[in-house]
Amino acid sequence: MTVYLAVAALLYLGSQALQMGTGAARLAGVRSKRVATGLTLFNLFATSSRMLNLIYAPLMGALIDISRHLGDVAGFERDLRIIIAAATLGSILGGALTPTFAVLLQRGINSFERSGSLVGSIARLARPATFAGAVAELRIPRASMLRYSPARLPKAFLFWNVIVMAFWVAGPLSAFYAGVIDAKVTGTALLLSGLITGVATITLTLVVDPTAAVITDQAALGMRPESDIKAMLLYLVAGAVAGTLLAQLVLWPAAHLIVFVARFLVNHGLQHG
Repeated sequence: MTVYLAVAALLYLGSQALQMGTGAARLAGVRSKRVATGLTLFNLFATSSRMLNLIYAPLMGALIDISRHLGDVAGFERDLRIIIAAATLGSILGGALTPTFAVLLQRGINSFERSGSLVGSIARLARPATFAGAVAELRIPRASMLRYSPARLPKAFLFWNVIVMAFWVAGPLSAFYAGVIDAKVTGTALLLSGLITGVATITLTLVVDPTAAVITDQAALGMRPESDIKAMLLYLVAGAVAGTLLAQLVLWPAAHLIVFVARFLVNHGLQHG
């Protein structure tokens, strides 16, 4: 069980780090004046993050079954909090690597334009010379990167980014937790994560993504300085870190809300069965 937890936590850390790297695609798109191509690479990061989840999900399923078999609800909650802590570390790591991601993605945009093939551009990374060049582009985070001010950024946008991350991280994990709290409604509980992640999805779609897109486009058109993009990325990462910390508080009430709804659905179905 400890091995499963360690692997799941590392995968979650990696997934969260990649998710933070998506912001670097916006910066690379602005620098190269290829915002649409930058968004294609943005989707590449997001897809890579989801691919890690394909491995992570079965491990979580095994942890759920083991915890149910042992009746160890408290131990499973502890495991989930370790995974959320891994998400916090992943946010920090992804934020620290954002300058490196941005440089590499800018090179990737240029390579993609020359070859016309995204797969071919990715395949070039496997070449020793290309990989060595990529390693040489590593940018060590400096304190000066924290100098950017959020004064020109919408404050509501930054606030809601924290909420999005908190509910996005806590949602699936709270459903897992609910499935262990009451084994009689595990199947229903596992499919109710949308009760929590729905808040994140709606807020991301209506507030966070559109605002980030407008700021990116304005920077690409010269209506905003590049420093605004850097400030946006800095505070989106800071908000993601804060959001994962807030997810620790959201986990317990979210899980019990899911248990309540799952019990209602199951009991209501039995009464009318």
